[in-house]
Amino acid sequence: MIVVTIVSQFILFVSLSILMGAFIMRLIPASLKPDISLPTKWIYASLWSIPIVTFAPILQLLVILLKQFGLFPSLLKIVMNYQVGHSWLATVVLTFILAALLLVSEKRASHLFTVIYLFILTAMIAAIAFASHAHAMGSTAGFFIDFIHLFAFSIWVGILLQVSFFATSYDNWEAFLKWFSPTAIAALTAVALSGVLLTETIVPDYVTGWSSPYGHWLFIKHVLLMPLIFIIFANGVLIKLQLSKPNFNPTIWTKLEAALLLLILLVTAIYSEHQPPMPFVQTDNVSLLFQWMLSMPLENGMTGHFQMNGTGVIFFILTAVFIGLFVVSFIKRAPLIISILLCLVMALCFYIGIMSITVFNFIGYCIPHVH
Repeated sequence: MIVVTIVSQFILFVSLSILMGAFIMRLIPASLKPDISLPTKWIYASLWSIPIVTFAPILQLLVILLKQFGLFPSLLKIVMNYQVGHSWLATVVLTFILAALLLVSEKRASHLFTVIYLFILTAMIAAIAFASHAHAMGSTAGFFIDFIHLFAFSIWVGILLQVSFFATSYDNWEAFLKWFSPTAIAALTAVALSGVLLTETIVPDYVTGWSSPYGHWLFIKHVLLMPLIFIIFANGVLIKLQLSKPNFNPTIWTKLEAALLLLILLVTAIYSEHQPPMPFVQTDNVSLLFQWMLSMPLENGMTGHFQMNGTGVIFFILTAVFIGLFVVSFIKRAPLIISILLCLVMALCFYIGIMSITVFNFIGYCIPHVH
């Protein structure tokens, strides 16, 4: 069941992004974007997938309640009494409203209709945030933080998906970058700040939380943000040095950024389906990946801390070296596979560096955990 919910979460994130990107690009003047051709079937497929995939957590509850109640009483109970049920019901209603508007306005599309589409889509994101861990644990503040996080991510990923996979030419690319680069930076800032607040709301001790599946996948997501920052820098700044060169295809690099963002969304879907950690180690809720890194088993009640050592310094230096090599690979127009490998190795070195300086202990008792 957990695999189903993870896949459902990932499809949800991608569907919201496709819709958000499609509607935003309709509002952008033709002179400020490349030519984009998005088949209508992508719009409808993305839209109708949302109520289907958001039913996954309903199904989880349904399996539990079916043993005590019947099918329809259980479903009614979930929809009426649980936040996840309220969220799903609102999502279904908004989906039908948006689908009806799309059908009515299909042959007379205007900016006004597009703004209405965006308003309804934003309401759908709010409905989804209503059922989040952050809302359950942090009440109203948690809801708004999760909403901003998902909203900013969908704008960023959505626009990238449009220009990376549905652009039919590279015309107006420099004009596109003039407004998209600050948009991406603003989205990254919103995602980062809301992410910090979400972490403080859901994970009471960030480093100790790495021992749990939820906390460790969250940490992996944060590690992946580091190469993403340098790809954004390449796409926003360094790419201007390449646009005048013949046969340069800028969408190759936006595809790399989009692919990394999709990977981050997948990681988000994975940890979202796990139980948030306690402020101390629980041996019945330990990440298998984290456990594999340990030199000895964790014990209940331990907490995580940093302690610098030679291994950490070496891997941080290697991280800096691979960052430099990535920049050089972009300027020298190295094959894309080289840049991808450099990004992965960069993230891996940073991950190992952080892991190597992390220790778990009781008072006066310290356990370094990397082989």
